[in-house]
Amino acid sequence: MRALLRLFVVAVVLFPLTARAIDVWGDQWGTWTRDNSPYNVIGEIRVPPESTLVIEPGVVVKFQGHYKFIVDSLATLLAVGTEIDSIFFTCDTLANPDRWHGIRFVCADSNSQISYCRLEYGRATGEGEDRRGGAIYCGGSSPMIRNNIITHNAALAGGGVFCEFASRPVISNNAISGNSADWGGGIYCSDNSSPTITNNIIKGNSATSGDGGGIYCWASSPTISNNTISGNSAGNLGGGIVCLFDCNPTISGNSISGNSAGNYGGGAFCIESSPTISNNLISGNSARFGGGICCLLNSSATITNTILWADTAPDGPEILGDPTVTYCDVQGGWPGEGNIDADPMFVGPHNDDFHLRWHSPCIDAGDPDPIYNDPDGTRNDMGAFYFNQDLPGIVEGYPYNTPIVIPPEGGDLTYDGWVFNFSNWELTVDIWVYVFVPEIGQYGPMNFYENITISPGDSTGTEYLKHVPGGAPAGEYTIVGYIGDYPHGIIDSAYFYFSKTGSIGGGVADWFQGSQWLKESDLAEPNLPAHYALSQNYPNPFNATTVINYQLPVDAYVRLDIYNLLGERVAKLVDGKQQAGYRSVVWDASEVSSGLYFYKLTAGDYSETRRMMLVK
Repeated sequence: MRALLRLFVVAVVLFPLTARAIDVWGDQWGTWTRDNSPYNVIGEIRVPPESTLVIEPGVVVKFQGHYKFIVDSLATLLAVGTEIDSIFFTCDTLANPDRWHGIRFVCADSNSQISYCRLEYGRATGEGEDRRGGAIYCGGSSPMIRNNIITHNAALAGGGVFCEFASRPVISNNAISGNSADWGGGIYCSDNSSPTITNNIIKGNSATSGDGGGIYCWASSPTISNNTISGNSAGNLGGGIVCLFDCNPTISGNSISGNSAGNYGGGAFCIESSPTISNNLISGNSARFGGGICCLLNSSATITNTILWADTAPDGPEILGDPTVTYCDVQGGWPGEGNIDADPMFVGPHNDDFHLRWHSPCIDAGDPDPIYNDPDGTRNDMGAFYFNQDLPGIVEGYPYNTPIVIPPEGGDLTYDGWVFNFSNWELTVDIWVYVFVPEIGQYGPMNFYENITISPGDSTGTEYLKHVPGGAPAGEYTIVGYIGDYPHGIIDSAYFYFSKTGSIGGGVADWFQGSQWLKESDLAEPNLPAHYALSQNYPNPFNATTVINYQLPVDAYVRLDIYNLLGERVAKLVDGKQQAGYRSVVWDASEVSSGLYFYKLTAGDYSETRRMMLVK
């Protein structure tokens, strides 16, 4: 589904059910096994120089006090879990305010790796480097840090991860959230470090009294690409990213939204630095000055192919300073070649979906040099998410007056539905629309059009008015439009949301009377699936509802359960006999906390588990 957020790979943690605890302290090498887990750390531990410690999947490491885990000079730590069997680093009790002192790579071997781990409640305190890196500290070290959950850690600098002294770690595909520091709530880079920071979700971190809520860069040159940097805060400078003093990062392909700074640079801030900022989405950030970007004191930032929209600064504009800006969409306008000031037409900004709709002025409006072309071979689009014109048919839904909130007594919603043919040949397709209903699942199609012919380069569309009766249940709804060969030969799809605040009336049965919204059983399916399958939920990550699709080739007894990181079941979505066909269920996760969950489908002899991320 084109409009979805990119897939984000993260860890799922299962505690071993039967194990005997091992107390550890001092020098450690060899292998920590799941059979001996949990490992209770009762004193400072160290992987000594030129030694190797391997930690197997499923191991739980519990620190009984404020102890360090040091990986010393040329030593190697291999803490590599799996997607469904992670490694857990935590403290024994949250009542201890000092908690544990993080994993600390000190000139360690570059083959070290932390993958599919959860690192939580670390706290870096003391003097010098001891105050840096709440979960992970890299001093002259370049470990691989990927597919981890790094959450609720704290430090003076680098609440989640700290890099200094020419460290070059790869920090990728992690969920870095809820960490705090005075500087660099999520990640801190300094002293000629050049980490690669890519494909992470960096969300809800804080630099409480200082700078860089998401990422702090000082005298370093990191590569910061394809990350979601949202909801971070800084007391002073740079809610999303801050670059200070001889800092030359490459910042590309990021979605930087909803961050805040007390003074300057809600999205990003730089002083005496030369960041290269290209193809980013910068929206909904706030600060006193420079809601989007603030560049001061000899900063020579270059900004291109970027959207800066709906950032707020009561005492200053979208951009503050004098960066070089070209081929950007800047609300309020900005001088420079190729710049525009036009509504970018995001798919769902109130749901943090910043993909572009067809007819967006940002499509094919970026730098025309072919070296910057999008993957579909067309001219570069502005923003972090290019509009894929490589598909023969595109479906789009444009809701009016978003966000749409239906009162308990019911109401109307209006949207435009459009289908575009980008191919050089005549396209004959089916078009259908489903609604995903809270506590009920998929119903529809509400609209079904068979064998619609669209000429090459042409489009067709119309306005839809839908009435939502009072008997419709409260909660979050998703309307999804499809183009292809009904019901499962899908070429493309698009979606939008609405919510209902209450329910008044005779209930679900009355809601469907009059065939305003049809049950799936009301329309015969022309084909049955050939095999069992469980699809990835969408959207993913999500807040606070998501849709899970699966298919049954035959009638079967079906179980669909949701589990948390401890392996505890938190929801039972399906438990009963179902007929063969294509099925969908909506999970409303509003009552559970943010984090990683996995969902398991069991039907007949078939069983499959997938993971998903809830981000509130």
